[in-house]
Formats: sequence, structure tokens, C-alpha cells
Amino acid sequence: MKYCKTCKQLCFGDNLPFDGCKHKLREIEDINEPVRLCIAGGTERAMLTGMLKDANIPYVEENVYPQGVANEIVTGYDVKLSNISIVVPFSALPKASELLGTIETLNNDLEPHMDEIKAQIEHLKAQREEAKSMNPALRTTIKVITALVFLALIAVAVFGTDALTSWFKSLF
Repeated sequence: MKYCKTCKQLCFGDNLPFDGCKHKLREIEDINEPVRLCIAGGTERAMLTGMLKDANIPYVEENVYPQGVANEIVTGYDVKLSNISIVVPFSALPKASELLGTIETLNNDLEPHMDEIKAQIEHLKAQREEAKSMNPALRTTIKVITALVFLALIAVAVFGTDALTSWFKSLF
């Protein structure tokens, strides 16, 4: 499973997020990564956002195309009724997808891949717990060693520049 960070779209197999997407695909690295649930407009959008609010699932509504208010002024088309992308955190995707399945007029492209999504969520949760379980003494030791290495690199750069400058002066 790959992810387009710009489009916020999950990609399964060799499929691209949509035709024309030329962004680099990558693996999901964080459990709270924003992922597109669906594109909805009008009544379906109102129903879905209401269900997400009732289920306490955080979501964001984003314009599908960056047309915004200019589109409404030029065309007279109401932006509130146009298609909007509903984005939820990756960890809330299974529950949000279940809610999406209750609206028959919206297609749920994520349903066939739900086992893969749940496995990835569990993997990311395990990684997060492993990172949290690091011994505080080890964490402090790593921070101190990192700071010392950084200072050593600065010292090498300063002394190297000084030596190079004195050598360069000796040529003239």
C-alpha cells in the first residue's frame, strides 16, 4: 500500500491515486497521516460529515480542485454543493469506511483493502509503542552522544578552515 502525500490518496498495487497524479508515492509513516476517505457533494457530504461528527471521528473538508470562491463567482455554481474531499486520520479509516458503507450512493473503494489497512494500522501502533518503550537512560545517552558528535563536527570544520587558511597564506 502506497500513499500520495499531496493528494492524500491511498494506492493499492500499481494503481495511481487518479489520472494525472505525478507525485511521488511513499509508505505511510505515521498513524495520524491524513488520508482521503472519499469525494462527496451535496446531500451525501452532509450525511457523511454528520455521521463522522456523531462518531467523534476527526475530519477535514478540502476542495477537490483549488477553485474555491472564484469558481462560485465566475460560474454561479455554489461551492457548498460541489464535490469536496473528506480527509480523516489513517487510524480512523476503518471506522470511517464502515460509516461510508452505510451511504449507498457513495462508492467505497477502500472496502476490499480493509484487511491490509488494518494490518498497517496495527504495525504502526506497534512501532509507536516500541519507540515509547525506549529506556529513558538510553534516550539521554543517545542525546548526549549526538550533541558531542555535533560539537566535534563543528570543531573539525573550524580547525580545518583555520589550517586551510594558514596553508593558503603560506603560498603567497
